[in-house]
Amino acid sequence: MELTERQKAILMAVINEFMEEASEVGSLALLEKYNLGVSSATVRNEMVKLMRLGLLEKSHISSGRLPTDQALRLYVTKFLDRNSLNPLITVEIRQGIFRERFSKDSVTKAILGILAKETESLVFLILDNDIRGYGYSNLLKYEEFKDIEAIKTIFNILEDDIFLPNLVEKYASSEVSLLIGEETGIEGLENCALAFTRIPFWEKENSYVGVIGSKRMEYAKVIQSLKEVKNALENSMSGWR
Repeated sequence: MELTERQKAILMAVINEFMEEASEVGSLALLEKYNLGVSSATVRNEMVKLMRLGLLEKSHISSGRLPTDQALRLYVTKFLDRNSLNPLITVEIRQGIFRERFSKDSVTKAILGILAKETESLVFLILDNDIRGYGYSNLLKYEEFKDIEAIKTIFNILEDDIFLPNLVEKYASSEVSLLIGEETGIEGLENCALAFTRIPFWEKENSYVGVIGSKRMEYAKVIQSLKEVKNALENSMSGWR
């Protein structure tokens, strides 16, 4: 999808506002905060074009716009700096896993604890069909998870030792896999995102670590943190055998 530089700037501004507030934003609000160099009418016209491209949407109660799942996918794929992880987080992940590498339980706790703290999301580990979750309270930091039905859906998924393993197996890749909003195909998770990657873990054949959180999550930090965990586990395997 080819966008003009103006359209990219407006789309990124809308996405930035959504990430901060989870609310719709109008042309006047964007002009007040961002140096777009155009009139309000021009911004509105470009927003209409972005809606036609499936990148913006609006509700019936506001004249503002929200980014669609397609827009967030474009943001992650084209505009995101995937190498922006704080070096201190990298060190914490590597040292935490290496330090505990001779104990399965200790490594599990280290992975869950570090990722929950750094991603501010719910973290899960799948070791064959055994599922461990941590950081449930992180979900309550986000306005969208004040809907009890969304929380119930997430809890039900984590309590199902068949559904979640099958889901990650279906969408797994050699890197970090990401499902945004309706891409999960799960009713009730329209405001969520799920990121995960396959990991080595002793004799377990199907092992994954992942994050479930708001689709306003810090994608760069989440993706890079999961990559670091995967790399740290691979580098530490020599100490397990």
